[in-house]
Amino acid sequence: MTPELDAALQRITETERLLIALDFDGTVAPFTDNPADSRSLADSHLAVIQLWQLPRTDVAYVSGRALESLRAVSDAPPGMLLVGSHGAQIQLDSGVPDPSPLSTGTIRDVSRLSSTLEDLVTGVHGAWVEHKPVGAVLHTRSVGRAEAERLQRLARERVAAELPVARVLTGHDVLEFSLRETNKGDAIEQLRAHTGATVVFYAGDDRTDEDVFRVLHDGDVGVHVGEGRTAAEFTVAGPRALAGVLLTMASRRRRYLALAR
Repeated sequence: MTPELDAALQRITETERLLIALDFDGTVAPFTDNPADSRSLADSHLAVIQLWQLPRTDVAYVSGRALESLRAVSDAPPGMLLVGSHGAQIQLDSGVPDPSPLSTGTIRDVSRLSSTLEDLVTGVHGAWVEHKPVGAVLHTRSVGRAEAERLQRLARERVAAELPVARVLTGHDVLEFSLRETNKGDAIEQLRAHTGATVVFYAGDDRTDEDVFRVLHDGDVGVHVGEGRTAAEFTVAGPRALAGVLLTMASRRRRYLALAR
């Protein structure tokens, strides 16, 4: 951890109301070939639970996964804030997802999108389609590089021709098409308003997390996990390094709240 990040953590753990928001895959959980096998590192999970149990402290997972999938792999405690599908699905403290009904036209378009991608992966070993409430994802992690590039190119071409309104989101060996304009940055602003947070800490590894880093306020802290260009102020090497950051935050936040009584 750099001295600058260490100082930033000390500052934000002494704020009145702290929101810690985290991407899941590639951030608190290493990538796996099968997304259903993904789990957060033990130290990260411990830190999340410790922070969640503290007063005046809110914790959220903000993921590209569908909400149901995020619940299944995250082992989040009841009532923890959860955001799925890049902000299209939000579960607040009540444990009940924020209702966001789809129009008949959107439902029809989601079905058409799913069918288009399923046709593409038919007969291609290792490629598969994840179906989401407002879109679909082409997974190519277990496919050879040349074949993955071919599939992603064809997917872009066919979806652009059939559903030009679909938004394209790229990630680690995935290509996602969404029929909603919401993004993770929008979700963070909603969580900020909901919790009354005076400071937000956000960590993420993927391109869609850049939507959050770009909307963080003065005084907030953004941490990019892994390699690559980023709008975040700080970078750590990977999920294990972030686990250390989260444990440090939990310890300092607990100490500050005890002294502030």
